[in-house]
Amino acid sequence: MNEKVSKSILKSLVLLPIGLSLWVLINGVNLDYWGITILAGFVISFGIIFWNIFDYEKLDNIDMKDFLESSHSLTLINKGDNWESINEMVKNQFVKLEVLEKSENHIKVQVHQKIIDSILTVKKSDHDIVVEIYKKHMKFMPDKAQNYKILKRIEKGLSV
Repeated sequence: MNEKVSKSILKSLVLLPIGLSLWVLINGVNLDYWGITILAGFVISFGIIFWNIFDYEKLDNIDMKDFLESSHSLTLINKGDNWESINEMVKNQFVKLEVLEKSENHIKVQVHQKIIDSILTVKKSDHDIVVEIYKKHMKFMPDKAQNYKILKRIEKGLSV
């Protein structure tokens, strides 16, 4: 629990410039009340984090390295079935996808989402298959666990 609190505070500090920018954009710059501007920036950045925390908390078995992150990875054993299943998922599109690159050992697709699209890459080697997903822009922003849910959907589709 302590790790989640510290990661939430750290992410809020990372998002502080966004909170300050939003406040200044809406209310303008007033140097007489700079304390209110900084406080409002903190409130906005904490608001963004708490808006995301509830979606991450719904996931029972999420690892701390994936908590409040938008970049996730999954390593699978390289069996012919797994690679063929991933290729089939790309063809049948479990979410709205756009194939960017595709070769014999590498697939890179763009996952269309509401605000910021994600990039899903699948790399096959002799022993394993590495599936990675990350935000196309602003990778430091939490994404309400959307990328993590897509990765788990892929993992569940391969295990069935």
